[in-house]
Amino acid sequence: MIRDRVVIVDDEMDIRNILERIVRHENLIPDTYADGQEALEALQEHHDDVILVITDIRMPRLNGIEFMRLASQDFPDTPFIVTSGHGTKKEIIQALKQGALDYFEKPFGVKEISSSIRKVKLLADEGHRTIRAYRNLVKKTLVFEISNDIELVQPLVGGLADEIKLSCRIPRSHLPGMCMGLHELIVNAIEHGNLELDSELKQRHDYLDFLKRRSLEQRYRERRVTIEVTIAAEVFTCVIRDQGPGFDWHSLPDPGDPDNLFKPHGRGIIMAGNFFDEFFFNESGNQVTVRKFFKENGNDS
Repeated sequence: MIRDRVVIVDDEMDIRNILERIVRHENLIPDTYADGQEALEALQEHHDDVILVITDIRMPRLNGIEFMRLASQDFPDTPFIVTSGHGTKKEIIQALKQGALDYFEKPFGVKEISSSIRKVKLLADEGHRTIRAYRNLVKKTLVFEISNDIELVQPLVGGLADEIKLSCRIPRSHLPGMCMGLHELIVNAIEHGNLELDSELKQRHDYLDFLKRRSLEQRYRERRVTIEVTIAAEVFTCVIRDQGPGFDWHSLPDPGDPDNLFKPHGRGIIMAGNFFDEFFFNESGNQVTVRKFFKENGNDS
């Protein structure tokens, strides 16, 4: 999908009109709003079409800083340009730290704004060409071996998400569930596999400290979790293997039965299983394989 919509957010009509003319001159479609709340709602509805957001800092209801923060939670890849006539240095620095690509003080020059928009277009075009090139990918294999540090799991899953978006023909709506499932299964391999922790221990108020102490004990500290990922355009496969004694996976409730989602025993694994098309353990229960298939007409954006 080619993105060609620019969201413009400013409480001054004259500024909105100027930015609208600039955007049209760059052969893009302007979408203008008077405050951040309206723009956030529009971005949630049309984010697949949005190539750029240009926002003022000082606005009623929802200011530019808070708008950026909320938008970035759901749409971290959407670039921002910030403008302001009354913003403080602290606000400008905060906007840049939150990921704004550029900042312009009012009254701004048309050429400068146009130049910044063209840079965003070039980056978007390059990204689209890269995705098209990766549609020729035959297979890519990644193997990670991690310690029992829970804090490693989220950045690892985030990196895998980037690989999936680039290499697979995946609809956007499938990715959050896949990431949640992978996170649950890797954490499960650390906690219940390598560290042999019972689910009841999670009720402890000092659980995370307890987990760290457990991971340093001689019996457990050398154990590792191996994550082997195979990526192709039509299929994603992940094998997660711990070095614990395993468990009787036959006793798990059937993940295909919706009623089991409400049972506390094995709920995390059951939820993870529902995010993939194939889900199975080895006989000893210390290795799980998940697989997701994608159709040829998946979302390329």
